[in-house]
Amino acid sequence: MNVVLLVVVGVLCIGGALFVLTSALAMLRARDGLSRINVLSGATGMGIPWMVTGVYVHHVWTHGFDVVDLIKLLVAIAGFIIMSSVASNALGRAAYRSGAPLDPARSTPTEPNDLA
Repeated sequence: MNVVLLVVVGVLCIGGALFVLTSALAMLRARDGLSRINVLSGATGMGIPWMVTGVYVHHVWTHGFDVVDLIKLLVAIAGFIIMSSVASNALGRAAYRSGAPLDPARSTPTEPNDLA
């Protein structure tokens, strides 16, 4: 049982860290502001909730189950997902309205609509 929990904690924490690392590397490769904001969503929407869940599983493993901690985990994950989508939308809108240049070298250029 301990080995299974250790593997679960490792997969969640390392997998979440890989999501964040992949998003960071993708941000470096993105050429315009809208693309950078778009690739950031993977880190905040998947990577950080995976790491928080891994920490929670480790906490339950070492300290035992507590309903309050489970509620804190669920609120934190919901907060990360909601804040990720709202922040990405707000940052993308701000970048578009500021007149930030879009990448003209793409074969299919970014074409934001007028709803931003």
